[in-house]
Parts: sequence; structure tokens; C-alpha cells
Amino acid sequence: MSGHSHPVRTLVPTLLLLASAAIVIIVVRWGQRELDFQHTQARIHDASLQLQAPDGDAAVLASLSRAQRLLTTFVQPSVVHIEGTRHRPRGGTTRSTGSGWIWDDNGHVVTAWHVVRGFDSIDVQLHDGSIRTARLVAADPLTDIAVLAVPAGRTIAATRAPYGDVQQGDLVFAFGSPLDFRFSVTSGVVSGLGREVGPAVWPGGPLYENSIQIDAPINPGSSGGPVTNHLGHVVGMSSAIAADPQDGGPERFSGVAMAIPIETVSAVVPQLLESGDVERGYLGVHVLDRHQPLRSLAPQHDRGNAGVVVDPGLGSLEIGELVYEQAGDWYAAGLLSDAAPRLLPEDPSDSVRLLSLADPLHRLLSALHAPAHGVLVARALPGSAAEEAGVRRGDVITMLDGDEIGSVGQLRAAASARRPGSRLDLMYWRHPEHGDDDAAQTTTVHMGRRVGDR
Repeated sequence: MSGHSHPVRTLVPTLLLLASAAIVIIVVRWGQRELDFQHTQARIHDASLQLQAPDGDAAVLASLSRAQRLLTTFVQPSVVHIEGTRHRPRGGTTRSTGSGWIWDDNGHVVTAWHVVRGFDSIDVQLHDGSIRTARLVAADPLTDIAVLAVPAGRTIAATRAPYGDVQQGDLVFAFGSPLDFRFSVTSGVVSGLGREVGPAVWPGGPLYENSIQIDAPINPGSSGGPVTNHLGHVVGMSSAIAADPQDGGPERFSGVAMAIPIETVSAVVPQLLESGDVERGYLGVHVLDRHQPLRSLAPQHDRGNAGVVVDPGLGSLEIGELVYEQAGDWYAAGLLSDAAPRLLPEDPSDSVRLLSLADPLHRLLSALHAPAHGVLVARALPGSAAEEAGVRRGDVITMLDGDEIGSVGQLRAAASARRPGSRLDLMYWRHPEHGDDDAAQTTTVHMGRRVGDR
């Protein structure tokens, strides 16, 4: 017995050692946490001092905040809340709300047509809280613009931005009454221009061809409110919220909203005030978007052997000419001009590089070094405003009176936003001839009248 160690005597020191180690670990961790907490307090104190320093980094944020407060102060008095009542056929009433903005000092208010459509009575609340009974002056369903009238006096008209004063990436601010939260303001950027808004964006709504896409949050009740730039000048009017068609309509914020450009509003409202009708300008051109197939220019050659020259090699053909086979012979014709066909001595398909008629127009335009935007003129109608201004087949219209043109819808909307008889600058590109390097052209168009307008 005396030659063996007692187990208890061996275990006690081990337990003491483990306990001491545990205490050390606890103390070290506590000390580290205390040190981290003190460092956090020090960083908070340092950040607070820098944020409050007049010339610190936060001065930028303070300046931005002040600017946004000033902008809101400038714009809000011209914003109105709209509430309408509809009488049900079997008795009772329904009420709905929207937004609008003061157009002039005569008590005219602009809003979206779908906001007030079908109302039996309309009340307009001004920013000072006063409520005035409004009447519908006139509306243009095609552009979703309506004009109301309220008793004049103590109203402040909104300031409108000049034409073309909005670009992708610009800051914008949307004012209105989303979900009946009256006189709200949200901010965002211009996500895109010239958007076509149809059933895919707004199920059941009309088609707009030149909307501004913004990501400023708007919700039901925002429609009809002004969208301003960083100066508080109106660049558009909230009209629709993009939505999945399966959702049943524009009923919730999705991060994609549409606004009617101020160019359209400024063209429509004066006409509604003057006559209640809208006359739309007309260019008289059949134009094609760049993604459309080449066969759009040569539908009669869609079958059989045909192609468009994109690389003529060393031959006599030119880029953009249409070559096709007919009754065993090969011909070349001007695809971008009205040049008469000419007989070719042999099959050119082995010596030149051709585009298929299924290829998009932009492949040919790229080979011709045309501008990266614009729409291609397939035809200028005889006697039209465009033909009289010198526009012809094969031209690429790039700008209309300062508005950059990126799609057929944009051109149509930009033209219809101008009155018949107005004079506009039209910029277009024409493939240089005879070594002339100046392909960019500018002409003056005297706008015609869209057929069917009074």
C-alpha cells in the first residue's frame, strides 16, 4: 500500500490546474470584451465628433439633406391631393384618391386621366389643408392627361422644366399621396427614357410610347403627382407602376414606375384648356426599329435566294445593296434607296459576304458606320412633312427638336407631342455619297396633322 499513490491526491492538483486555467480564460475573454467595448465607444465618440464638425465628411450629407428640405419646401405648395366619389348603380358611393399639381394661377390642376375617370364629384385638397370642389375641364385618354378647375386664389403653380431637361441617371423626386399618405415625397433616379408602357407593364391600361422610367417609390394614390428634378422643376407626372400581369394590375411598389414626360404634358394641357381637343403633329414616315429584320425593307424578296451585301470584297457591289435571284438571273437593287435593279453578270454569293433577310437591321447599319441610336426610314410618304423636309428612304432619324430618338415609339410620341404647323429641327444620318464624310444632316420640319384629328 505504501508503494502506491493515492488517486485522490493525484486528482486534486489536476482539478486545481484546470480550474485555474478556466479562470484565466474567463478573465482574458472578459478583458478582451471590455477592451473591444472601450474601442467601440472610442470609435463612436470619434465618429460623433467628425459628423458634427463643420468641415467634416458629414458636411456633404448635411448639404444634401438641406437641399432636399429646400426642394420639398419649394414644390409642396403646388401639389394637391385628389379625392373623388362615384355613385353606385344600386345605391351607395365609393371613394378613391390620387394626386395632382397646380398648372397655373387660374386654378387649373393637372392629374392623370385614370385618377378622375368616372368620378361624379371631385374634391381637391391644397397643401395648406383647404379643400376646394373641382370640375373636370377636359381629358386626353391617349396620353392619360386630365385638367381640373378649382376656384382660383392663393394657389401656387408648379415650375416646369425645359424640354429635354432629363437624362438617364438624373435624380428625381416624386410627390403625391401614395396609399392616402398625403403630400409625401420619395426620391430615386431616372432609370430609362422612351419606355413603351402597355399590358406587360400595366394590365388593362392604355399604351404610352414615351414614358420616363424611374425607381422612386410610387404606389396607388401617387398617380397624377409631379415628378421633379433636383431643382424642383417638373419633368414628368407619375402615371403607372410596373407590375406582373398575374398580380392583376399596378397595385404595389415594384421599383419600376413610369412618368409622362413634361414635353407631352406641356403639349396636351394648353390644347385641352383652349378647345378640349388635342391635335397631334405628324411626320409622315414609315420607320423601323433597329432590331427588326432586313426583310422589313424587302418583303417581296423574302423567299428564294436573296441577301444584303455587308462586305463587297473587290467587286462592284456596295454595302447595303440587295442581291437576289429571279428566273435564273441575279440582280442588285438599292435596299436603302429607290435605285432601279440592275442585272449582274454572275452569281455574287460566292464572292461577297451577305446578310440573311432574317438578320436584324442593326447589323447592316453597323457595317455602314451609322449612329448607334435612331430609327431607319423605310419610306417617306409623298407630300408629307418629312418628304418636304428632304427625308428619304435609308435615312436614320436620330433626334427630333432636341429629343434623342431610340425607338419607333419614341419618334411617334415626340412627333405627336408637337402641334401641327410647328417648326422642328430634325437630325438624321445619311450614308455618305461620293466620298462625302459629313453624314449627319439637320433639316427643319413643318409638322403635319395626324389623320383623324380635328
